[in-house]
Amino acid sequence: MMKKNAPALIVRIFLLVLIWPVLPGCSIHGSFQGLYSYYHKTRDAAPSLIKKPVLPLCDLVPLDMPVVYVVNGAELKNCIQHFEKSLVYIWRPKCSSEVCIPPMNIQTFCRTRHIELFVVAEYYDFPTMNLVYPMERPVFGIDCEHYSTNLTKKYVPMFLSDLALETPAPEDHYFFLFEYGCLKNSAHRLENLGI
Repeated sequence: MMKKNAPALIVRIFLLVLIWPVLPGCSIHGSFQGLYSYYHKTRDAAPSLIKKPVLPLCDLVPLDMPVVYVVNGAELKNCIQHFEKSLVYIWRPKCSSEVCIPPMNIQTFCRTRHIELFVVAEYYDFPTMNLVYPMERPVFGIDCEHYSTNLTKKYVPMFLSDLALETPAPEDHYFFLFEYGCLKNSAHRLENLGI
């Protein structure tokens, strides 16, 4: 009986010896930001950073200290419908790709074009959010508790749906141009919006 399983055991040992040198290199480096919200971790690290707004969103102004206001898509929709043109930027704080633009750079872009800017963080990151950005509006974060999930692939589409996107936006769209609250265009890159 032992002799019948011997070839299979030898093959397993041989395969293990072959892949053993590779195993220590198989690890995940970095975080899961972009997949998970990190809302609770950020709130626990800095309780004064994340706030639920007590005023209507349109009445909020940036403070002299870092604050991220937690919102859902319907609340933001109620605000943007008052502006002729507004841009909602789904900001990924840890992203270093060329399509990820720092909020203050987009603010300059929007100011020169008379577009109201709303920066909404896709997920939470304490070091990046614990800064005061020179912007006309505060930074917003998606309310994960409202959407009952911490997975970005679940709550971002729900947020955008509440923002009144009739058809789901492609996953890689981060820029949404509105006119009086109606979506006019969305894009992966700012320059593809045609403004």
